[in-house]
Parts: sequence; C-alpha cells; structure tokens
Amino acid sequence: MKNAIAFMFNWEIFENKKIILLYQTASAVLIGVCGTILVIMLLATILPLSKAVNFIPWLIGFNTAMTGYSLVEKTRDSLKYRHIVSIGAGILNVLITAGILIALSVYTFGANLFGLVDLLILSIIGAVCSEFGAWLAVKYFKLNKKSN
Repeated sequence: MKNAIAFMFNWEIFENKKIILLYQTASAVLIGVCGTILVIMLLATILPLSKAVNFIPWLIGFNTAMTGYSLVEKTRDSLKYRHIVSIGAGILNVLITAGILIALSVYTFGANLFGLVDLLILSIIGAVCSEFGAWLAVKYFKLNKKSN
C-alpha cells in the first residue's frame, strides 16, 4: 500500500507523454460537452423544450467542431493519428452530451429525449464536424507558420 501511494505522488508519472495527451484530449472533449449543455440549458429557459430540441444537432455540430479544433490546438504535432483521435473525440463528445441530456430528461420529464436513430445521426454529425474542426485547425496553424 505504501508503494502504491508513493507511486501516485511520484511526479515522473506526469512526464509520460501518453498521460499528457490523454489529459489534453479529455479537456478538449469536456470543452465541447460543457458548451453544448450550457447552450441547451440557456435555450430551454428561453424557449419551450419542444423548440429547443430542434437546435441540438446544430449545437452538437458546432461544439464538436470546437472539440476537434481544440484537440489540434492543444496537441499540435504530438498526435500520431490525428484523424482517428478527432473522430473519436467527436463521437465521445456526442455520447457524453446525449447521456447527460437523456439523464436530465428522464429525471425531469420521465421521458427519453433521444432514440437510437437520433443517437446515430448525432454521432455522425459529431464525427464529421470534429474532423472538420481538426482540419481547419491544421490549415490555420500551417498558414500561421508560413506567415511567420
């Protein structure tokens, strides 16, 4: 037990690049999730829920694009498989966001907000938009590097 505690407090564990990349990827995903949840909560206070639900695909698309952009911005050239990671981050963003929204809707209204087809469509939107955001970030940083 003493060795496990000593290992946890050992700072060498944080010098591992894989842990840093995991942290950067998780923070990029959480940025998108929090953005989507906050805007949906704002819309739910202004609009009736039946109208606010119509904006969810647009919000997920925008926030997964931000996830992809943030992922490339944080990791730069550290990621070996940037396309796969950005697509996975977009899908993970959608799944976490949908899980939170389903839990909130079941708790407050007693009804599920999304079906399987909705989750599939939102996952496709998340994957495509996250890859698009990562692509935009790569183009932006290449253009910025050329101008300097």
